[in-house]
Parts: sequence; structure tokens; C-alpha cells
Amino acid sequence: MIPVLIVPVLARHDLLDRMLASINYPVKDLVIIDNGGSSNYKPVWNQWVSKVHHWTFPHNLGVSTSWNLGIKAFPYADYWMLCNFDIEWSGESLKLFAETATTDSLVLSGSPQPWCVFTVGWQVVDKIGLFDEALHPAYFEDNDYQRRCNYANIKTNQSFIPVAHDNSSTLQAGYTARNGETFPNNAEYYHDKEQRGDLSEGRWTIRRRRRNAWD
Repeated sequence: MIPVLIVPVLARHDLLDRMLASINYPVKDLVIIDNGGSSNYKPVWNQWVSKVHHWTFPHNLGVSTSWNLGIKAFPYADYWMLCNFDIEWSGESLKLFAETATTDSLVLSGSPQPWCVFTVGWQVVDKIGLFDEALHPAYFEDNDYQRRCNYANIKTNQSFIPVAHDNSSTLQAGYTARNGETFPNNAEYYHDKEQRGDLSEGRWTIRRRRRNAWD
């Protein structure tokens, strides 16, 4: 059984429902971080999911903050699975993740975009911390975490587990122009952090949050 599955979403809830409908392996707690303020949205039901937590927010928390919130809300999980809303599960992909995930490793999908689905064990979070929320709202949060894992000699399993992923669905829903400004802002922040050898979680600031707004 997957202990916790965390899914942030900002737009295209139809793709989220497609992902939910494709779940074919037991999930104990499904956490939907709804950054689109969709109070009228009701997640599609799936018999494989024991409990759905649908949390709506008036403004976009961003990817890192959403992931961190899901992890903090379920601190006793052996590991957490985090995935994009615009994927589809097929075959034994979820089962393979459940069999591959460990408490002390990072497991990436076999997709061309490996971080569209991944698991992170509690010992990894204990050793290097959470995701850098200064990288708002999206992009380079995975690069930063991978760099910190590499430095700490944390095992990364680049798996061959197949995942169907649409990719860039949020951008195509109306955020391409805004990303043209926030992407270079995050790139600058990430590369500066890399050059300084900063291996910390970083920190959320109101100034960066407002500067990189997608809401």
C-alpha cells in the first residue's frame, strides 16, 4: 500500500480526475493540494483509495510548499509519493513504486521527466530537510533537492517504472507568459545557491513570493 500520495494542482482538474481514475493499487491517504481555489471541485471516487484529503487554498502555494505541506501533515509515513496531476497510472507502475520505495532513498520515475512521480523516504527528509520554498512557484525545486541528496550520499534510484505524463499542462492552461518571468528568477536563485555551496532548505520570503506570483 502507498502510505501517502501528494498531488498539487492549479488548473485542469479534468486531468487530475483522469489521474485519480487510473489509480489501480491501494493508497492509504491521498492528499490533493488544490492551489486553484476550486471549492466546487469534487475529486472522482476510486475504490483503491482509502481516504481523500482535498485541501483548497485561496492563492497558489507553489510546488515546493505544497509538497512540504503534504509531508508535514503526515509525519509518520515511511515514505511519501509525490506526483503531477497530469499523469496516468497503467499496468503495475504503482505496485512497482511501492515495492521499490525505501525509507532512506529517493526513487524517480522512468518518464522523460523523472520527477513527475517520485518517492522520498523519511530518513532522506530527516537528513537533508524539505524542499526549498524560495523556488516559487515552480521549477528548480527538483534540481536543488537532487543536488543536496547527491552531496549527502543519499541513494537515488532512477527507475524504469513507466508513467504516462502530458507535461507542462499547467503552463498550457494560461501560465506560459508568467513562467517566462519566474523561470529565470528561479534559475538565478538556484545557480547562486549552487555556487555558494548552500545545501540548506532555503526559506520562503514574502518578497520572492510576491515577485514570482502566478495568481
